Amino acid sequence: MHKWWLIVKKLEMTKIWVNDAFTAVTLVKVLPQEIIRYKTEEADGYIAAVIGVEKKEVPSKKGTKNTYTMVSEFKVDPEFIAANEAGKILTADFVEGVETVNATANTIGKGFQGMVKKWHVKGMGATHGHKFTRTGGSKGNRKPRRVMKGHPHAGHMGNEQVTIKDIKLLDVMKREGEEVLVLKGSLPGTYNSKVKITLN
Repeated sequence: MHKWWLIVKKLEMTKIWVNDAFTAVTLVKVLPQEIIRYKTEEADGYIAAVIGVEKKEVPSKKGTKNTYTMVSEFKVDPEFIAANEAGKILTADFVEGVETVNATANTIGKGFQGMVKKWHVKGMGATHGHKFTRTGGSKGNRKPRRVMKGHPHAGHMGNEQVTIKDIKLLDVMKREGEEVLVLKGSLPGTYNSKVKITLN
């Protein structure tokens, strides 16, 4: 079972000096989040913690109610539930002693793209005056007279959930009430997008 999970906001990429070399890193901010409740085997069929991110109070007919900018859930074991009751606030203290993390987020959407960009097909030669340099060429077969399954086609690219594993956690910075994690390399997602990280 993993130690814990955190939901962070992707800030920016930069470079820092690590082991006598400039290293590309991504800065992510730990968002305010809490355990709303637990799902149980008896009521829901599985055990999980429901996490609410960035709690806000909004007016309602009965006074006020709590809302969150994001609600997610993570599978846990009974021992974890016993040690962490509902309502607990999650902070960067959970990353103490952690060396690597896994990051899950949606990649940047790139719209409708052709086969050359999406699937890296070679295309056709740029000579003899034709205008088909960035096409996939013939797709069909003489038999069975249809396009075979699995052939690359143009279509929507990006905006897919991706998980990058074993990202090195280089540093944890705490400043002005904010907690910022320094992760080596790049992460999926756009600026200010939310990323789920699993602490290994």
